[in-house]
Order: sequence, then structure tokens, then C-alpha cells
Amino acid sequence: MDNELNEIKAQSVAWLKNNLNFYRMDSQTIEVETPLIDSFGQNIYCFIIKKGEYYLISDGGWFLFKLDPDMSDSDFYNQAVDIIIGTGFEIDEETGEFFMEVSIDELPLALNQLAQLQVALSFLK
Repeated sequence: MDNELNEIKAQSVAWLKNNLNFYRMDSQTIEVETPLIDSFGQNIYCFIIKKGEYYLISDGGWFLFKLDPDMSDSDFYNQAVDIIIGTGFEIDEETGEFFMEVSIDELPLALNQLAQLQVALSFLK
């Protein structure tokens, strides 16, 4: 047994547990504060919305707005949409919300992908 490896793994899991925060917003919505930081130095947030037997993982519709509030940079927006769709998320063209519908088993991976996607998009602007 590799004690050093086990200790590093335990410390890493403990750090993530202490730095990944979940807040109940209402009976169907959970806000997730991740430890990831965007290009503005702000934490990345994701939202989990219960939809029947599935969950909608979303940026809440605010992330692209944060990067380009008046949506005047069409090159940025088009590039962002291509990246969002290319990573398996869908986008609501009217609101700018990007999302993915997943099962409870797929939640952790989808949250990780969404948070990383937001970090990547923030560095495009």
C-alpha cells in the first residue's frame, strides 16, 4: 500500500469537499460555487435544476451576459456558441443560457465540464 499516495488523495478530496459549495435556492434549484476562477478573478457558479427524473446543469443564463452585456461582439458570441455546442452543451439563443440534461450519476462530470467551460470562455474575452 502506498501511504504517500493515499495521503495525497485524501488531502485532495478533503480540499475539494471544503471548496465546492452547494446552496439550496428553492425546491428545485441548487447553486454550486466551484473553486475554479474565471479571467475576472471570480469564482465560477453552476446551477442544478431538477427536471422530473433528470437534472438540468446550467450557467443560469448569466455567464455570456457577464462577458458581453450588450452582446455587441458577434465574433466572440459565435466563437463561444461553437465551443459550447462542441463540448456537448446546448444553448438557448434568446437567453444565452447554456445547459445539459443529465442523470444524477452524470452530475459530477457535467458540473466539472460546465465549470471548465466557463473558465475557458472567460479567457476568450
